[in-house]
Amino acid sequence: MSEEDRITVEVLVDARELSRLTPKTHPLWWGVAGAVAIEAAVVANLLTSYFYLMAQNEVWPPEGVAPPDLLWATIVLFVLPLSSLTMWWAGVGSDRNRKTQLALGVTASVALATLALGIRALQIDAFDIRWDQHAYGSIVWTITGFHFTHVVSAILGTAVVSVLAWMDYFTSERQLGVVVDTLYWYFVAGVFLPIYLVLYWAPRLL
Repeated sequence: MSEEDRITVEVLVDARELSRLTPKTHPLWWGVAGAVAIEAAVVANLLTSYFYLMAQNEVWPPEGVAPPDLLWATIVLFVLPLSSLTMWWAGVGSDRNRKTQLALGVTASVALATLALGIRALQIDAFDIRWDQHAYGSIVWTITGFHFTHVVSAILGTAVVSVLAWMDYFTSERQLGVVVDTLYWYFVAGVFLPIYLVLYWAPRLL
């Protein structure tokens, strides 16, 4: 192809002129929404792989291996949605310029997610399988580790938002960081439900 036949398209967006009062028009919001969509697709792929491996094995889990214990996972199933509720409450405070409500809400969410992370660590420690033991062990560890990493990233990001909130950084006009952080938080909390159903109930019911 000659130089004359090549067409170069360059798109420039000056985000400085975009209003933070309408976050859904901001490239950062769409960037986080796109990241959530990609990560949701990865989770769907992992869960599909779980069922594929299940279909390839007559006995699932393998003989002598029990499904992961329900107790810790069920506690996490309630703690993570509770952290979403406090994030929603924080978002309401941000919308109404209630800075203390915002700071308390995001701090509570970080605390609840840290609790969930600690419980997940106990649950992982209780696994009686290794990741390199068989296909079942590999997929269980991969899915669990993937979500564990998501919770860690959500805690770190929201901890920064919490610090900024206590410093009175956010206002009803300057709340884009709160909006995109809340969007990601809802994903991390919500995606645990299908993971819980597949890892903890599918081997018991199917």
